[in-house]
Amino acid sequence: MSDVKRSTEALYQPLIERDLGAIPSAVEAFLQAHGAADLWLAVTRFAVLAYAPSQHAKRAVMACRAVDELRDASGAWNVGLLVACARYAAMSRQPWSEPPLLDPPATDATQSASIGELEAAISADDRVRAERWLSAALPDAETAMQSLARGDALLMLDTARVLVGKLGEKGRYALFRMPLLELLTGEDDEETSASPDGLIARVIEERGSIASVRAVLIHAAAHADERESADMRTDLIPEPYELGRDYAQTLLAYAVARKLPKDSDVAGFLAAVRVNLEHGDSFADWSFA
Repeated sequence: MSDVKRSTEALYQPLIERDLGAIPSAVEAFLQAHGAADLWLAVTRFAVLAYAPSQHAKRAVMACRAVDELRDASGAWNVGLLVACARYAAMSRQPWSEPPLLDPPATDATQSASIGELEAAISADDRVRAERWLSAALPDAETAMQSLARGDALLMLDTARVLVGKLGEKGRYALFRMPLLELLTGEDDEETSASPDGLIARVIEERGSIASVRAVLIHAAAHADERESADMRTDLIPEPYELGRDYAQTLLAYAVARKLPKDSDVAGFLAAVRVNLEHGDSFADWSFA
C-alpha cells in the first residue's frame, strides 16, 4: 500500500464515522505527510463519492471546488477552509447511502447514447436507465446534459466539468452522475438571462437569502465560458466557518465574486451574504432535506 493511500484511509476514518473532533488532527497528519494539494484531492474525492441529491451533499462538493478557486495570489491553500470542507463532507454524507460508485454500469452494443434516450429516462424517472445512458455516452455526457440542465443540475454539471480535469478520468462517471441525478429530480428552471447587476441587487435587497444567492451561482454556471477569460480577483477569501449553516453559500459567494464584472457591487453582494450567515436561519441540522 502506498504512503498516500495509507494516509488517505487514515484521513477518511473520522470522516466516515463523523468524528468531528478527530478531523482537525487527521487533516494535520495528512498535511505533514503530503501537503495541501493532496489533502484537497482526498477531501474532494470523499465529497464526490458521498454525493447524494441532497442540498448539503451537493453543496459539499461545490464547496471543495470553491476552496480550490479561493487560493491566494501565490496559489497557497487556506487550511482552515480545507478543514471546514472535510467536516462538511463528513456531515453531509447520508448514513444510509449506497456504496460509492466508481465504475459505470456495463452496457452492450444496443445501449443508446442519444439525447433522446436520456430524455426518455428522465421522463420515466428511471435512474437505472439514465445511469446506463451515462455509461454509454460518458465521453460526451457533458455536452448532452448541457442542453437539459437547469437549476442545481446546471450547478452540478459545471462543478463536474471543472473537477474532472483535477480529479482525473477515473472519476468521470462519479462526477457526471451528480448532474444526471439532479436532472431526475425534475427541479423547476431558474432564470439565467437576468443581468449580474440585477441579480446582485436582489441579493442585497433580500439580505443574502439562499434563493437570491443561488440565482447568482446559477447565472455564473450558465455563463461559464464567458467568465473563464475574466480578469479575476485573488484577494477575496472568507474566514472559515461551519459550512452547513448556510449550505456553504458564503464560501461559494466569495468564489463567484472573484468572477463578477469589475464594476459590479461586489462589496454590497458579499456584505449581504455575511448578514445572512450571521443572522439568517441555520441549516446545520443535518436533516438532509
